[in-house]
Amino acid sequence: MRIILAILLASVAAFSQIVVSVNENVYKNSDKNVFLAVGASALLPGMGELYLNEKKMVRPFLWTDLGLWVVTVGAYVVGDRYVTSAHNYAVRHAGFTGKKNVSLLNTVGSYRSRSGVFGQNSSPDMNEDYNQAMIRSGKKVDEEFSNEVQWDWGSSDNPETTEHIEEFKSRMRHYRISRIVFQVSVGALILNRVVSMLDSWRIYRATSNKSFSSRVQFEPEFYDDGAALFMNVKF
Repeated sequence: MRIILAILLASVAAFSQIVVSVNENVYKNSDKNVFLAVGASALLPGMGELYLNEKKMVRPFLWTDLGLWVVTVGAYVVGDRYVTSAHNYAVRHAGFTGKKNVSLLNTVGSYRSRSGVFGQNSSPDMNEDYNQAMIRSGKKVDEEFSNEVQWDWGSSDNPETTEHIEEFKSRMRHYRISRIVFQVSVGALILNRVVSMLDSWRIYRATSNKSFSSRVQFEPEFYDDGAALFMNVKF
């Protein structure tokens, strides 16, 4: 019986063949450079994926980046226009003599005048006059801005002058909103690049393996005519 079994095993070994099946995806990018892929994604999200032949994520990254650039540039332009508009409005209605400076314009919206309100009402707010506010806080009146910078929105008893300063504040408020949108969109542009870089790194690691996987599966099969046995090996 042992002799017959040995003869059968020898016959199987003589007439069998081994077929090795390998998934090409695990090494299709073995000749690519991971740093080039990551760098391409840093410059333009999706390009790293395109370099690694993973095209399904190219368009999402590209369209996201394009949309964010439109929002970023748009928010910057709109914000600059609001600042210019607020500056011109202060020049026209408050006699503002300063330059287009955001910090200075915010101060102009916080105080009705620099050195005394024209037609001051009988019970003015303690902070209506910038110079008086500086003196009360122990600062010099020209510590932050030179005396050449002047403005006067007029008395708070006058509804028209109150409407003017409120309109000015509204324009500056719209500027701040556009500035927030600009900063958020810039952060999103950076995040889009970081995600694309990480995705390119992931794709490269998954598709640049030059060695076989450790999982091996043997599947013995016979030819249709039963002439021989072959082993199908899957990695």
